[in-house]
Amino acid sequence: MSARIPRYPLPSGFPDVVVHSALRARNTHPSYAPAKSGDAFAAHALVEALLSREETERLAHLLAGRQPILLPITADEVAGFNAIPDAMAQVLALRLGLNGGAGQINQANKVGHTKADGWHRLVTPAAFSGDVIAGADYVLVDDHVGFGGTLANLRGFIEQNGGTVIGMTTLTETRDARQIAIRNQTLNMLYEKHGSELADFWNREFGHGLDCLTNIEGEYLCRVESVAVIKTRMAQAAELARGRGLSPVSLDGRP
Repeated sequence: MSARIPRYPLPSGFPDVVVHSALRARNTHPSYAPAKSGDAFAAHALVEALLSREETERLAHLLAGRQPILLPITADEVAGFNAIPDAMAQVLALRLGLNGGAGQINQANKVGHTKADGWHRLVTPAAFSGDVIAGADYVLVDDHVGFGGTLANLRGFIEQNGGTVIGMTTLTETRDARQIAIRNQTLNMLYEKHGSELADFWNREFGHGLDCLTNIEGEYLCRVESVAVIKTRMAQAAELARGRGLSPVSLDGRP
């Protein structure tokens, strides 16, 4: 993947992702598997069952009278088209009196992130295409926030093209992933452990700084002993991704 995917630092005070349900409730729901594979009726059943009234009210309070576009992440996954974000955006639009943005912006590549490890997620960033309404506010909608990279990349695409992302909401999360903006503590730890070597590598390969990482991405890299190991793990993940027919980052800086 040669094209750089835009990312920008999340501003101070950017709200946490509004998360509606627990993973166990989603995973054990009979509509989850067919919804993840493209069944729109199953997706609506899942969303109606798991969308939280309390979190929906929190989202309404966050918007404070603004009229953003609810934009679902539209993507083909390993099992097929994921119908959950679109159903979630439709239901939330009705409950909040907002407009949905299905079909305006689509994920432009297949990434195979479902149940993938962190290295795979880092080397196969989601890219987007479509028409952004300049000057419009957006709330991003996805079924799950794990590493948060897909949400961060979609925000980058929208803001590069004149829109503003004011919030994000998902049905479920990996533990603590709702705090998507990188914490100062995490960023400081990255520099203390890996110094400018990691920052230079990241700028070279991804075109953005460590301050554009999500907090989960930053913590993941903090747990690795050296930049050399990071480069090796990413090169291995990229090779595996290419073997699956995916297009990872080029990783010209691999060891």
